[in-house]
Amino acid sequence: MKKLYSLFALGAILFAACSDNTSQISGSTSVPNMENNLMPKTPVLCSVMGVTDSLEAIEKGCIWSPEMWSRTSGYRVRTGFDNGTNTSGIWTWHVEQGYYNSVSIDWPGTATAEYDSMALADVIDKCGGSLCGKVVYEPIENKVDSAAAYVNPEGRAYVEFYFAGKDASGNVEDADVSAMQGFCVEYSGNVAELELLPNDSIVDLLNVFSYAVSLRPPVDQDEGSLSESKELCFPWYQFGLSASLAGYEKMPKWVFVPIENVVAHLKGVRFYFHFSETNTNFNIISIGRYHLANSPTTNLHPVNETCEPIAVLETFCECDYSEEKALSHIAFWNYLSFADKKYNAENDSVPLSDSSKKCLKSTLDSLRVLHAEKSADDVLRPCDNPQPLRFRCADGTESESLEYAEIQEEFSKMVESLGGVATATDSLFEYCMSLNN
Repeated sequence: MKKLYSLFALGAILFAACSDNTSQISGSTSVPNMENNLMPKTPVLCSVMGVTDSLEAIEKGCIWSPEMWSRTSGYRVRTGFDNGTNTSGIWTWHVEQGYYNSVSIDWPGTATAEYDSMALADVIDKCGGSLCGKVVYEPIENKVDSAAAYVNPEGRAYVEFYFAGKDASGNVEDADVSAMQGFCVEYSGNVAELELLPNDSIVDLLNVFSYAVSLRPPVDQDEGSLSESKELCFPWYQFGLSASLAGYEKMPKWVFVPIENVVAHLKGVRFYFHFSETNTNFNIISIGRYHLANSPTTNLHPVNETCEPIAVLETFCECDYSEEKALSHIAFWNYLSFADKKYNAENDSVPLSDSSKKCLKSTLDSLRVLHAEKSADDVLRPCDNPQPLRFRCADGTESESLEYAEIQEEFSKMVESLGGVATATDSLFEYCMSLNN
């Protein structure tokens, strides 16, 4: 049930050293972390010692700071995963034009789309060391309804950060970032999602799905404004599968790839922004490795009675197990179930009549609309008061909390009582197929 919920709830993030190797790929024109004023400690920070990878870090006995990029980091940072071309730890950006809107980013300084550490240097300077800007949507008039409207109706803007950088041919390489345990970001503004960018082979397997986590404005605010920032941290397991509903009708077949495999072959992370009727301001202040804030280890209730909790490894939000979440869960899985049945029927050796084809298409369109309505404001978002989900015990084992076990059981019963998942789609599909006679 936990995996199903994780998949639905999001239906709808980095290490480099200077190299003597010559390359045709633009790298940094300034020393990574050149403005970092961290003082040497015991053990010394790897970035200060100029360590190039995790193995060298172990040999030299240095440590990587949890914080990777911040207002004191300069224009690019050492990630520890550099592929030898000195091209990791660099911000880049791009936009995708929509069917109804043209999209652009209004930067406070000079910005280019080149993959180079100086491409956003003027912006970072003018943002006081952060990466800030404004996403602007301009409506395109006189559009008629067409299939293209479902592919990318509003358009999107992205900023991305890569772990290993590019190879000599200009291709972005992947790295095993499992040891990071997760990702932290401090930001303000209307950022929609933080998405993981695996290598091309995994992208092909996942098809229209990607691993992502939703970000919400740190406090209640107008969509177009900036507010007080907040740092959010996500262990890898909190990244769930997010689907592109527009593409799913054509390509419903996909292969489940565990998150462990994704983070072992990760190119980088992507931030993209909500469509807004007003201009969307954003400010990315810092990013870094996962680190859970000091959590109290008293008054905790592990399922395993022999467990003596010494650390909180995972948390959950009670609001993610509400009746609204259950209804959206049902709508999403009914949509996927019917899409799969429709795909199999259309690719069967028995031809379909025009009536059955029309029925299948209109039913799937209706289920898509229903899911969109139920999940419009239903995203897995961090809460202000997370509850312990999983503990590390003194004997090295792990245990879930009693509170999480209870709420999971209640949620499963709620989904079942509200109608389940497959029953409706079975009846609808049988009706459409009956028209084939």
